[in-house]
Amino acid sequence: MKILHTSDWHIGRFLNQRSLLPDQAAILEGLRALLRREMPDVLIIAGDLYDRAIPSREALSLVDDILDTVILELKIPTIIIGGNHDGGQRLAFTSGILEKRGLYIRGVFTPCPEPIVLEDSQGGVAFWPVPFVKPVEYRNITGEETVRDYQDMYGAILAEIEKRMDPSLRHVLITHGMILSHLPGDGDLDDSVRPIEIGGISFARASLFGAFDYVALGHLHRPQRVGDDRIRYGGSLLKYSFSEVNQHKSVTLVDMDGSGGVDIRTESLPTLRDMAILTGTLDDLTGASALDNPGREDYIKVILTDGVRRLNPMEQLKKVYPNVLEMEYQSQSITRGSTTTKRIKERLSNPLALFEDFYEQIHGEPLTPEKQAVAREIMEETHETH
Repeated sequence: MKILHTSDWHIGRFLNQRSLLPDQAAILEGLRALLRREMPDVLIIAGDLYDRAIPSREALSLVDDILDTVILELKIPTIIIGGNHDGGQRLAFTSGILEKRGLYIRGVFTPCPEPIVLEDSQGGVAFWPVPFVKPVEYRNITGEETVRDYQDMYGAILAEIEKRMDPSLRHVLITHGMILSHLPGDGDLDDSVRPIEIGGISFARASLFGAFDYVALGHLHRPQRVGDDRIRYGGSLLKYSFSEVNQHKSVTLVDMDGSGGVDIRTESLPTLRDMAILTGTLDDLTGASALDNPGREDYIKVILTDGVRRLNPMEQLKKVYPNVLEMEYQSQSITRGSTTTKRIKERLSNPLALFEDFYEQIHGEPLTPEKQAVAREIMEETHETH
């Protein structure tokens, strides 16, 4: 069975008050072309189809247009689960009617999810949808007061699913949540004494998901495997913040054989424009040579290194970079001469910096760029969730 795993479309997203609908329309055209070329047996959207619980009319229209192609023209079964940005009840509205056309929407978590079984020439594949749910919501729904965090919650959910797994079928879990392969420094403490969290942010371990042939994750925006290649985040379709500027976005194609073995490849989709961070003096960034920059039309964040603040820098920057969205002065320039108290306050207002300090104190070494990227992404997603 060929599975196209996507997630985190965030249709209707704004970036610094700029609507990204034109960019989303362009990338969905690329997705449409990929679907026609690959003709997968199923399309998965693992949460955050929309960016808001109540999407705009334009966002609804864009989704309606792509699903019209997928469901009515190409007749590709599609499974959508609710994410933390989606309005689960609204997302699932009329889902019973839509299933007759091959569109399966599971917007709201239920304690005992029913599998969606799809057939191919080698038998059946059971897709288990688990929409986004917080541990406190899980406790309210199930009454299981012993569930404290995501590790407990997913342990309980998966135990229930595993009781009902048909051994004659292949099994795919679809969920939207915080799943990590390990905590930085794993092995230093026993599970019984270490909280399953980073900087107060709870997550579940990938080792819980071993019963599944493939796990299609949504929530983190960087496409990545989680320990095992069979457990993957699809990542967002587009770069949605300047912290994602160096991420390579893609969608995931999974070819599953009759025994549940998977062959995985990723496909990039064409974008209307990229995203970049430019650093330099205002004169350097707006000089004659800047006009030859092939990325001038990209979404731009500028970090000015001028020692003094310039007059109307954004106005000058926009003459060269029409889509410049953010500008700031390099921290060491504007904090020169600031007091120690002010520096401490700035540090306290930056959770990532605090976590980096804590990690270095505990382990005697700084965070690697890879671990720093994971910590930053988790903190951003958690901020959006709350």
